Amino acid sequence: MQTSAILQRFRAAVSRFPDRPAIIGTDYSISYSELERRAASVAQRIADRESGPTVAMLYSNTPEFAPLFLGALWAGKTVAVLPTLAPPPLLKLMAMETGVNLIITGEEFVPHMVALGMHCWIGDASAEYEPSQVPVQPRPSGPAVLLYTSGTTGRPKAVALSEENILANMDGCKQATGFNDAQVMLAALPLFHAYGLTITTLLPLTEGASVVVPERFIPRQILQLIEKHRVSCLIAVPGQYRVLIKEPTPIDASSLWLCIAGAERLPECVAQEFLKRFGYPLVQGYGTTELSPVVAFSPPDDNAHGSVGRPLPNIRVTIRNENDEILPAGEFGEVCVEGPSVMLGYLGDPQATARKIRDGVLHTSDRGYLDADGFLFLLGRADDLVKVSGEKVYPSQVENALETIDGVEECAVIAFPDEKHGARLHAFVQLRPDVVLTEAALRASCRELLETYKIPRGFSFVSAMPRTLTGKTDKRALAATEAN
Repeated sequence: MQTSAILQRFRAAVSRFPDRPAIIGTDYSISYSELERRAASVAQRIADRESGPTVAMLYSNTPEFAPLFLGALWAGKTVAVLPTLAPPPLLKLMAMETGVNLIITGEEFVPHMVALGMHCWIGDASAEYEPSQVPVQPRPSGPAVLLYTSGTTGRPKAVALSEENILANMDGCKQATGFNDAQVMLAALPLFHAYGLTITTLLPLTEGASVVVPERFIPRQILQLIEKHRVSCLIAVPGQYRVLIKEPTPIDASSLWLCIAGAERLPECVAQEFLKRFGYPLVQGYGTTELSPVVAFSPPDDNAHGSVGRPLPNIRVTIRNENDEILPAGEFGEVCVEGPSVMLGYLGDPQATARKIRDGVLHTSDRGYLDADGFLFLLGRADDLVKVSGEKVYPSQVENALETIDGVEECAVIAFPDEKHGARLHAFVQLRPDVVLTEAALRASCRELLETYKIPRGFSFVSAMPRTLTGKTDKRALAATEAN
């Protein structure tokens, strides 16, 4: 049995900064001392309702999320954070797999829970008890948090993370960035997202920094919050940065200190437009839920163009071939990671865990290389690599070229089987507003940018890219539209 180390760090921050805003909402803020009282009160309410070891949270981005989550840890529970955008039948399956009896939720989700026959409690995060009145309950060793993969390559899996996993990742991020208690983080990502929970919420709350929590991602309001609260740290997916760039509201963005894009490829055009719009560089990071989640990042003044940065200082990244042999700098292979942030495993799936983690080394299925200076470059997932007429192609290479064409807002390239050529590439293209481009014009531009075998055989124009639960481009949905 062990008491929560995350909670210990949070309470140490409370003792240092009791009156500092911990959570800043759209209309109100919660100080560190009040957040501690709220978390203690939540812990008591959970203890009164649930004796089992695990509770689930199905909760939108609101200031109440933090006291509810911390309160569950205070009560000695493992917390399964369910993705709020998942369809109700999938939510029920997720809850059943974790074995939870109680789902902590908001009013908007109660009808779904009732319809599915799930026991839920509308989370009450008010401050009723003093922290001294509610002893911190120990939790059995093992998972502290269950987070879900994005489901890009299949049904989302429950990733079991220990507190040691999460704290090690936060420590590595602090070493890599210099993050400290003077920062103001904006939680733009869903809080069920690994980055949203670990990096944009728990990292600042265990340091004594402030977290701005907008309830909805409305570009104009996000920019106003950045200016009003002097936000210094912003972590989001490329699609969110795209809409912020387009939002015409003028703001003073001089407080920005660290802006990171994660979860999927950052197009060069988006990075350039962000710098032009806000006067601060946007850099690419890399991570995965199974690694708690950050793997690599470097600040703008110590980065290599096109890379996702250097690996965090407390993990080891190697590039390996199909025989699991470590490759030298500059050679392509699978990105593999070992260290304290490697997950405990996939909940209830030891076979998938054994395939993913071998001899303590987590195999990401992502392809890339390390250069001589230790910067990590990614090409895509191992199963993204296709052969067209015998030539190897990564769709990301084609996407990068297409997005340099004037008028192209965003694109996704998918490979379909082809009897003659092995595979055929098809590009789904979203144009900028009021831009007219024909397939012939795109094909002509591709001939100037790409080798012949990399040019897509077909093009489809879409009004908007479909997204997965965590904001990534949903290529499976796009593939289904082409197949139909």
